[in-house]
Amino acid sequence: MVMTKAKNIVSKLLPARLKEALTVWFQMHKQLRRNEQTHQNNRRKIEALLKSSRPIKLELGAGGNRGIAGWTYVDISEGTDLTLDLAKSLPFPDNSVTMIYSSHLLEHFTYHDLVNHIRECRRVLKCGGVFSAAVPNARIYLEAYQNPGAFDPDNFCRYTPAYNYNSKIDYINYIAYMAGHHHYMFDEENIIFILKKCGFTDVTLREFDAALDLETRDYETIYVSGVKRL
Repeated sequence: MVMTKAKNIVSKLLPARLKEALTVWFQMHKQLRRNEQTHQNNRRKIEALLKSSRPIKLELGAGGNRGIAGWTYVDISEGTDLTLDLAKSLPFPDNSVTMIYSSHLLEHFTYHDLVNHIRECRRVLKCGGVFSAAVPNARIYLEAYQNPGAFDPDNFCRYTPAYNYNSKIDYINYIAYMAGHHHYMFDEENIIFILKKCGFTDVTLREFDAALDLETRDYETIYVSGVKRL
């Protein structure tokens, strides 16, 4: 309230450039306050999770609260239980989380950040904890390049902002870049090797899980899980 009144008063007195500078300062101040509030909310919720006797299960990159009992939803945008930048360290102690799940998140990391993120997930998981992920299957689109006549772009290229067809190479451009959102591709082989490289054992491809996975993405998805062992 006080900040708003002060802004209105000085806006009538100052030259245009100073008004612009003041506007920027107020916006920065507002963002800093919002960031601090988010940090405090995250801290309180994480402390409550750690004090609870219930297992901690995190869905990372959830996009919103899906409402499945027992899960804590995490995303960089607001509207989830925890608002976190997943390119940074997870604010959980070592060996504190029972399960981590993500659906169509990992392809948004560059390889270096991807490996760091998966290792960070392993750090916070308990011994015996499970890392489970769903990722897009790039093999579908590579096979489309080799055999375009057998490929149905209406089914497999549904995100229209990313689909700009000029020739069959654009099937690969679609999955590789996704209009700038994707930074890494997976097939059934490399996702297993990456999880093993990050220290997980018992790494296997798994079937679609109706209680967890998104049926709307099943047509293009690889499912994988691994276990943390000491």
